[in-house]
Amino acid sequence: MKRGALIFTIVALLLLADGSYLQVTNNNVGGDTGTLFGNPHFFLSAGTVVLISGGVLLLGAVIMWAFALRRRHSNQRQS
Repeated sequence: MKRGALIFTIVALLLLADGSYLQVTNNNVGGDTGTLFGNPHFFLSAGTVVLISGGVLLLGAVIMWAFALRRRHSNQRQS
């Protein structure tokens, strides 16, 4: 569990760095924009989509770290 949390954390940080770069430079990869929940009036840039993805992945990593630490503490109590 700890190894998976570490991998998720690294990938999330890379996505957040890339999304921040795309936002700062206003770089729109391929000229595409996405819509949020299919709403045709609200478009998201590529940087925003990457930042949202990185945030969701980071949230998953935090939850995995919490479970890994909880499991470690419960194993130490049993010993």
